[in-house]
Amino acid sequence: MPRISLPLLTALLTLFLAAPARAQSVDPHRLYEERCAGCHLPHAGDFVWQDLALTQEGLTGQRSGRSVAAMLEAGHGRLTPQDAAILLAHFDMIRASGQLFRQKCRACHVSARDLARHSLIMREDDLTGRYTDRDIAAFLVGHGRLTPEQVAQMLEVLKRATANR
Repeated sequence: MPRISLPLLTALLTLFLAAPARAQSVDPHRLYEERCAGCHLPHAGDFVWQDLALTQEGLTGQRSGRSVAAMLEAGHGRLTPQDAAILLAHFDMIRASGQLFRQKCRACHVSARDLARHSLIMREDDLTGRYTDRDIAAFLVGHGRLTPEQVAQMLEVLKRATANR
């Protein structure tokens, strides 16, 4: 089971309990691009899958073997505790979503973030095409050779990316 330090746990609790508006208003993709991409890979998804490993300690650097949480807690990237918690949650979410976008969508779409930012919009609880008004849930059923389970998973990925503009 991954270990989490008391200061990091405190930062996570602060993020989720004391500052929910900030957590919702910060785009984790943009945060990564602005604070991390200058030294690491341009996209957080690529960084998570190419440079990090999932170990008993949680996400760790493949080269260093050090816990990402511990590195951020020690000041790597000069992030606030809240921003570090946002990025850690984002990295965990990327890892949990698997590589579905990379495997099924990336041949035509650069990233889920770019697709969401430029082409999708939430209307009430439905994800729709920004310019086509197409219902994306229905569209994905016949698009990209996705199984029904993959359609549901991709909808969640795209909704998250759309919510974090």
